[in-house]
Formats: sequence, C-alpha cells, structure tokens
Amino acid sequence: MSILEPLGSKEIQYLESIFDQYIATKTSIALSKMLGESINHNVRILDNGISNIKSIKIAPDEIKMCAVRLNGKGDTHIEILYTIKVKHARKIAAKLLCAGDTYEIDEMGTSAIQEVANIMTGAFFNALSNGTGFRVDLSTPNYINDEFHLLVNNSARDVANPIDYAVIADVKLASLITGIKLHMIIMQNPDNARKLLTNHSGKQVHQTNDAGSYKIGLANPELDSLLDVGS
Repeated sequence: MSILEPLGSKEIQYLESIFDQYIATKTSIALSKMLGESINHNVRILDNGISNIKSIKIAPDEIKMCAVRLNGKGDTHIEILYTIKVKHARKIAAKLLCAGDTYEIDEMGTSAIQEVANIMTGAFFNALSNGTGFRVDLSTPNYINDEFHLLVNNSARDVANPIDYAVIADVKLASLITGIKLHMIIMQNPDNARKLLTNHSGKQVHQTNDAGSYKIGLANPELDSLLDVGS
C-alpha cells in the first residue's frame, strides 16, 4: 500500500485555481440558471484538511444540516458533499417548486434539493472531463439530514485512510440577492488530486460569473461560522 503524501503549497494553489475554473465556467452558472439569481463563489483548499472541519463550532439549533452526497468514480475518485442550512434549503426548494418564499422539506422538497445537487455536480464533472479527459461515472444523489461532522467524516473516509490525509476543498456559493448559501465540499485523496493536477490541460478560462469577480483561496470566515444562526 502506498503512503499518502500531503499536497505542497504550490500544489494546493494550483488545485484551487483549477477548481475555481471548473466552478466559474460550469457549476455556478448552472446554479444561477436554476435559481434565476446571480451567484458568487469562493474556492478554498482547507489547511490541515479534516482537522479544520473538526474545529468548527456548531450552533445548538443548527447541529443537523440538509445535505446531498454524490461521488464520481472512474479515472479518478472524488466525493462531493453539499451542506445547506435548513432555512436556505427551504428557499431553494421554494424557488424550484414556485412555492413562494419558503417550502418545507417534504418529499417534493427533498427531490428538489437532490436535483439541484445532481445538476451542479454534473456540471462540475463535465468541466473536469473537458479539462483532463477523465471519464467519471456520477452516482445518484443521496439526501441526508445529519450532524455536520458526521456528514464530512463519512465522505472523507471513502477517499482517504486515515481521513486526516483527505484533500478537502470548500466551495461557498451564495446569492447576493436573496442570501441563499450552500457549501460544495469536494474531497479527494492526495494521489487523485495529483493525478488531476498532472492531467489538467492548463487551458485557463478567464471569466467572471453573473455577480462579478470571484476570489480564490482567501481566508474564509464563513467556514468558521458555517453553522452560525446569523449567516
């Protein structure tokens, strides 16, 4: 069994730029079209991976999150976990179901959230395939309502052993109009991350989304307050 080596700082910087390109050219645009709103995004590879996630303080009334988990397997393996506060999930469901301001997360609401995650993930892997030539089979979306740390740990366990070696990217997508926010957490092991770096074509698409300019890899205070009531 090979020993996983953590990514170096230059590898992390390059991976952030690649993910940002994929999100900017495909994923954020897909979300914008579904919600009918301009979407801004921020991409950040977490320092110390899962350890950074473990340090997040959880607000008592937001311990459980709405989440959708998917993965892509084939020429590479990537786990994707969407975490959404319940209040934002209700707004997203209402948008898709044309149901006013909010919609309870019942069976139809759950299906709406799954469809959003499915389309966003398909857009992401389409960009990845275009950039690397990788063939990746996308799983069906699995809706989960559980504690945030358990959601992340379970996904990380499927890409790296021990999970402390998991390469974790946090992509925050947010509307500046209605305040809808969600986090797209992308997880790989270091070997698959390096495989992506090696095979990426290097073609950079300099593009801004509908909300204007985007930022890469900056300190993300939203991550530390991901479960705060006020955000």
